[in-house]
Amino acid sequence: MEFENAMALIGILYGYMKQSELEAEREGRGTRSVNPDVRVVGTFTEGSAPVALKGRDGVIWLTTYDSDGRLPQIVEEDLCMSGEEIIELSMAEEGL
Repeated sequence: MEFENAMALIGILYGYMKQSELEAEREGRGTRSVNPDVRVVGTFTEGSAPVALKGRDGVIWLTTYDSDGRLPQIVEEDLCMSGEEIIELSMAEEGL
């Protein structure tokens, strides 16, 4: 999910944490066991499109798309999707 400012990022991270807590409850684990692994990778510059994405095993990636719509390789490998595929899915969900 793209974020434009710190408050938007906090909201996204909070949402991911709540999802993880619900998953932990369904699996019979305590919600105190939820301690997200947040990893930052990429080049954050003015004009870049920063995103927060939930990967495998609860990893939350804070990263950016490059000018060609690609994500860093480590992120694409963890998500098993390319940045372009994620953009297409996001656009489809938004009805664009």
